[in-house]
Amino acid sequence: MMADRIRITILTRALQAAADEMAANLIRSAFSAVVREARDCSTALLDPSGQVVAQADMIPMQTAALSCSFSAAAQQLDLSGVGPGSAIIMNDPYSGGQHLNDIILFSPIFHSGRLLGWAGSTAHHLDIGGGSAGVNTRATELIQEGLIIPPLLLDVERDWHGGMFERLIFANIRTPQIGRGDIDAQFASNHIGARRIREMADRFGADAVLTAMAEVLDYSERRMRAAIAALPDGTWTGEAWMDGDGWDANSQPIRIVAAVTISGSEATIDFTGTDPQVRTMFNSPIASTIAGAVTAIRSILDDIEIPANDGCNRPLRIVAPKGSILNPRDGAPVRARATASCRALDAVHDAMGKLIPGRVPAQGSNSTTGLFMSWPRPEGGVAIHMDVLGGGWGGARDYDAIHCTDHVLSSCRLTPSEAIEQLSPHVRIEGFGLIADSWGAGEFNGGLGMFRKYRILRDGVVLSLYSDRFRLPPKGREKGMDGTCASLTVERNGETIELGATSTFELQAGDLVEIRLPGGGGWGDPILRDRKAVGQDLADEVISAAFAARHYGFSAEAAASMDRFEGGNDAREG
Repeated sequence: MMADRIRITILTRALQAAADEMAANLIRSAFSAVVREARDCSTALLDPSGQVVAQADMIPMQTAALSCSFSAAAQQLDLSGVGPGSAIIMNDPYSGGQHLNDIILFSPIFHSGRLLGWAGSTAHHLDIGGGSAGVNTRATELIQEGLIIPPLLLDVERDWHGGMFERLIFANIRTPQIGRGDIDAQFASNHIGARRIREMADRFGADAVLTAMAEVLDYSERRMRAAIAALPDGTWTGEAWMDGDGWDANSQPIRIVAAVTISGSEATIDFTGTDPQVRTMFNSPIASTIAGAVTAIRSILDDIEIPANDGCNRPLRIVAPKGSILNPRDGAPVRARATASCRALDAVHDAMGKLIPGRVPAQGSNSTTGLFMSWPRPEGGVAIHMDVLGGGWGGARDYDAIHCTDHVLSSCRLTPSEAIEQLSPHVRIEGFGLIADSWGAGEFNGGLGMFRKYRILRDGVVLSLYSDRFRLPPKGREKGMDGTCASLTVERNGETIELGATSTFELQAGDLVEIRLPGGGGWGDPILRDRKAVGQDLADEVISAAFAARHYGFSAEAAASMDRFEGGNDAREG
């Protein structure tokens, strides 16, 4: 019996290692900077029924609801004839997908004619057609955002490799070479996952592999239930706000409401009362909303080492009324869905902060900032620069937050300036750094925001942006201060042009575009911040003397005296 338990443990670790290897393969094989550099992609292994049993540590929004995608595909397709040469491809947000740029690919895993599971990958594709290159900021229908791919069952040899489906897709995409390379990278990633599962079956037997898949799901469920059961029973309500609907700069803020109910070892998250869907791309499809809710709960439980798989979801019930911004009706645009999903996370955290106040962080920037600069090449085609940018995270008890990092549901990396200039002949990076004084002050500070400056080198470049936090800053917690707001400007011939969070603007050669993203909220009363830490922040020039005096009550004289101070009772004194 002990030997069996050890074998199962080894196999569950092997499943995780295989999912991680899939991610490494996808990143290294991809053509686009958004996958290769920003790492906007995810990989996972699923059991034969489509439950995620292991996922790489990549994009929670993509992986936390991947089984929703497979379930929708299984409902729409006849999978009885699936074979080793089959694949499922999709991107439809109303069939379990995310947004149209996230193409999802499932490949079956067979061993001696027996289906052992599925390898799954998601990658954000630079262009998916639609009304404009990069992003259509004025889309009011999903179809205006690009090519919609419902769940389709492919014969890879017939339909891909120059086949009918491949030709159809890339006849509708502005960057076919890049897109084809990224989907081929997804096929390669899935191939690696399938190979590793077959090798496990060769060594330990297919039954042992399936047993390990079932056990890792049950194990995560047990730990998730135990963590929930440690919380007191009851219902708590929280809220969070988006700047507006993304259409009118003066529109009313959008309210997200979450009621969290703890009952024994189960939790219900009910978003009833959330504002209706909007006409713009800021709606969140149900898969993205589920990902936000699941991540919100998991991130503040005591047990932070629970293996991430669908077993974690079993004790959770999520309610999102149809027609709300968190579960829009079919056909509504969803390109910028991450902002509403992040506010769902913020609202759940606001509710949980009333239940376990010491454990919930302040708000971070918590919105996807997608900045695009497209340029029609003289020889034909289009060059698209895409930046996925992040601000500061929220501070929390016992630690300061990280700086200029994409939000917790995404975790994309910043694309290096060198990569941008190598791939984009119409753009040069002229500035990139942290913004001093941008965090929310607290006993534990929020993270700093960032700026990036782009010099435009060609006429005819079109700037498109979707973001948030231009009007409402990240909120502090436990007497911590709010962070700062975002901004977007264009300098042209000595004039500064201010643009909003959702913008499309034609640029001229010589223009200087600057995006500035928020710092995160602070946690705890700033007066309680460690005096040495304030002094170090001043020395590092991440805050000014005026900021230190205003928020921490820290003067230049105090800084000078600290240079002479050695030892002492409490660094917070003086």
